[in-house]
Amino acid sequence: MAKVIFAVMPSLSGSGHQLWRRVGLSLGAVAVLGGAATGIAAAARPLPIVHPELAVTLPSSSGTLAPTASIGLSVRHAHLEAVSVRTSAGLLIGGSVAHGVWKPTAPMPWATTFRMVATARGGRPARTVTRVVSWTTPQQPLPAGTIGITISPSPGEQVGMGATWVVQFSQPIPAADQPMVLQRLSAGESLSDPLGWHWWSPTEVDGRPEQFWPLNEQATLTVNLNGLAINGERLVNSSVSSSFTVVNQHIARISAATHEMLVYNGSQLVRTEPVSLGRPGFPTISGTLVVLSKTPVVFMNSATIGYPGLYAQNVYDDVAISTDGYYIHMANWDIYDHGRHNVSYGCVEQNPSDAVWFYNWSIPGDVVVITGTTLQASEADGEGDWNIPWSEFQPA
Repeated sequence: MAKVIFAVMPSLSGSGHQLWRRVGLSLGAVAVLGGAATGIAAAARPLPIVHPELAVTLPSSSGTLAPTASIGLSVRHAHLEAVSVRTSAGLLIGGSVAHGVWKPTAPMPWATTFRMVATARGGRPARTVTRVVSWTTPQQPLPAGTIGITISPSPGEQVGMGATWVVQFSQPIPAADQPMVLQRLSAGESLSDPLGWHWWSPTEVDGRPEQFWPLNEQATLTVNLNGLAINGERLVNSSVSSSFTVVNQHIARISAATHEMLVYNGSQLVRTEPVSLGRPGFPTISGTLVVLSKTPVVFMNSATIGYPGLYAQNVYDDVAISTDGYYIHMANWDIYDHGRHNVSYGCVEQNPSDAVWFYNWSIPGDVVVITGTTLQASEADGEGDWNIPWSEFQPA
């Protein structure tokens, strides 16, 4: 039951005389006595709740930050109590907060994961809020470097059907990086099957089709190593392109047994020549070879093969079929033996007129197949590409 108090209130009668009467008031009401307001009682109202706010903002949504990155900290209705940054191994990273930003005292380590724990306290009623974020720094950038690249055949060259791509590097390519390098070899040709590639050494990889190139094939090759990390460097300026056109289907078949060279254009026999190959102890290489180059005059000295005094003279109309001194060339000093005996010191000897004709006929990439000797051509002769099985080549 509500308590009631009484107050005497004046009033006017109809005649204007002042009368007095008792009025009951409940507690909490306001009585106006003689024109003055008096608070009898006032109800207490609770203060509103205020939530503390703390936000942590990374400068990149990827979660990967530079070692000098700054972390944003936003606080409302509270004050920042602590910020701690540690690596995944627990190492404490020094830093400072100013103007709503945490900055590391020194660059953070590369390739490391970090965890920040930030706390703030405030609000009404007072409480503590915590935010946790993580990020990672990238691998340390490598210094820029360049690897020289040479491609043969050279751009725009016209070649025979046995030409192969030869890519040479100025620095060794580690075995672990060689598959990555192959992916950066972009070859263009009309063949339905991809070219195969074979690493002869850390500085050379060669490419060819499974069979000889078709006539009029236009082949292109781009080697682009830019951006790769090799030998502790990030490569720049390491991109080279080349192209060639297959303009003939020449093939010369030379037999040590018959002492003959049969020259074909495709399947058509166009010339037969008597020749002389290497004598016992100085065999000519056998295998599927290609013409590498032509030189009008080469000074040949037996001392370069470890036998000084056997010969030292200019030799003419030289068609190179290896990188280590095997040629098809003119020999006018033992013409009688051509077509009869093998008397050379390893090269294929020809009569003068035959040598001139073959020299003018041949271009790099023409195929030369030699049979009947005891020495098989290999990569040591620069002639391995057509003398190893296709299974030893791999696609790019």
